[in-house]
Amino acid sequence: LTLSDMAVAMRTVLLLFFFIVMRCEALLPSTLPIVDAETVARGLWERRDLYKTNVHGILARGEGNPKFRLAYLPCRNRGEIIRVMLEEARCPYELEVVGFENWRDDAVKATTPHGKLPVLRCYDGDTDLGQEGAITRYLARQLGLAGRTPAEEAAVDSLYCFWFATLRNQGISHDGPEFSIAALRDVEDAGVLARPRYKDVFRLNTLSRAERSLAALAFFEETLAGSGGDFLVGDSPTVADCGLFYVLYELAEEDNVPRFVEKFNLPRLGAFLDAMAARPQIRAYLESPSRMPRYARDASGSSTYLYVPGRLSPDLSQA
Repeated sequence: LTLSDMAVAMRTVLLLFFFIVMRCEALLPSTLPIVDAETVARGLWERRDLYKTNVHGILARGEGNPKFRLAYLPCRNRGEIIRVMLEEARCPYELEVVGFENWRDDAVKATTPHGKLPVLRCYDGDTDLGQEGAITRYLARQLGLAGRTPAEEAAVDSLYCFWFATLRNQGISHDGPEFSIAALRDVEDAGVLARPRYKDVFRLNTLSRAERSLAALAFFEETLAGSGGDFLVGDSPTVADCGLFYVLYELAEEDNVPRFVEKFNLPRLGAFLDAMAARPQIRAYLESPSRMPRYARDASGSSTYLYVPGRLSPDLSQA
């Protein structure tokens, strides 16, 4: 190549880069402020009701230039597995916090691919990525949480699919017919519950919500026993571990089933929960005001969307 050819090529590359940057900036709200995590948290607690939240800004997480921007409402729910993955990988990212009033009134909904959150903004330099499952799988690969070999990747994806079908109730709710913390909370005598292995249960069955919930948890207990290590697959956390962890963390909240390990005889899940919560990067996230508050569920498991305190997640309106 001549110097002239090289100059033309370099100019083309720069123009392409400029176009991608401009295109990405055009897709993202350009005037969003950088917001302080504790200020946002206090504002959420003062409103206390997810449907009354009014905030639209960027929370910066991690050190260095952010690699991703995740847009989601100020709650855990569908965005929590994604945030746990980013935190586990120590990946710098931005959280675009979208209060419900802003989502409803400020045309934020129109900026998303399917009119739903979460969304990974400008993930390929050009477009936004919607759908929790798609974002989760994409980031699992990008962050090294999808498995280290093709065989591990297949095993991890199988467990992620199982987690999504059971503990996430096919993505419809965190409390439903396949897994219900509310149902487990109401169990007075675990000894009277049927405890079939999940693989022996037919799709049409007469199991209660609590019994189906236990069958799913017991499957993960058995998987940990068979893995020979601290994690579901391999010797380090994967996307499947991240999903299992945050569901167990909620299950163990004081107003749910804090002694679920003893109550349902799930020692490996208890050890797994403790080990994950003790990882420095996960512990830092759990203690950070940037983690969104949890909200209450009524006796049936339905969401009230009213914030309630939890472990390492105090009511900041009282501070």
